[in-house]
Amino acid sequence: MVNFNNKRKASVDLKSPIILTVMVIITVILGLRGIAAYKLKTLNLAYDNAIIRLEEAITVMITNGADYFHSPLYSDKELSDYSLKPGKFLREIVGVSEYCGNSNGNCFAKKYTYENKQPYKPIFEGGCATLKNGPAICMKPQIKNNNIKGIIDVNGKDAPNIYGKDLRLFEIRAKIRNYDPNEAVGKVKEVY
Repeated sequence: MVNFNNKRKASVDLKSPIILTVMVIITVILGLRGIAAYKLKTLNLAYDNAIIRLEEAITVMITNGADYFHSPLYSDKELSDYSLKPGKFLREIVGVSEYCGNSNGNCFAKKYTYENKQPYKPIFEGGCATLKNGPAICMKPQIKNNNIKGIIDVNGKDAPNIYGKDLRLFEIRAKIRNYDPNEAVGKVKEVY
């Protein structure tokens, strides 16, 4: 209420709604930025967890006596069908809820964008699957001394479907053979 008898009080009463409006706007902006930062942190953690899960599966496979270089994660040559190599690793060792074969099938979202909203067309190569805990993944095995490579959507088909946020490329460092494969024939346990 404006009191014309006291000019000082009148000016304070007129400024109060403006100050309150500015404070509400600042609070909303800070809240939205906090939510965006939280979502990005959650996606980063999901990515880290998915890669750790793959690396742990490799470690378990080797610990159980498998020779990595005779496993589904290694090939001496480029493959035309990835279902026998990384597909088998994903199905039997990591665990999948849906296996999509050599293409993304129904494992990934239909459309992706860059952060600037421009369309992004991912390349899906390798054995593709939706893991039991939700991420969608396509991966190629280690070919000779090249790293295991792939693409992962840490929350499957769910939004935001943005390259660099939930859709990311990954590499797992190549293992180096420290023996002559011709001398090791019959002395190693194969995973099949």
